[in-house]
Amino acid sequence: MAEKGLMSCVAHSEYTNKSRVIHKGPCIVCCVMLAADGAAADCQVYDGENDKGELKAHLESLEGTTFRWQLTYGTDFDYGIYIAVSSTAAKVTVTYTPESRKQFI
Repeated sequence: MAEKGLMSCVAHSEYTNKSRVIHKGPCIVCCVMLAADGAAADCQVYDGENDKGELKAHLESLEGTTFRWQLTYGTDFDYGIYIAVSSTAAKVTVTYTPESRKQFI
């Protein structure tokens, strides 16, 4: 049996092409991937339930390309994950682990 600190767990993954809450409450964000479909796109990643939370990342991608914010150990978000997108051309996938599972990381 693996040690508690070395156990891996299954992360959640959410997709969006509009500004919205991805998760409410504490979590660890593992990866944010932005694909620009049909036009250049950008998105902002906030620690919170709206765009008033702490801005954690701004991602940009040219038309037909994908940009990935890959976090080796994850980044702690205290209040939730809110994604603000520039347009429906922005296709965003967020992979995260909720607080209830953080103890296994």
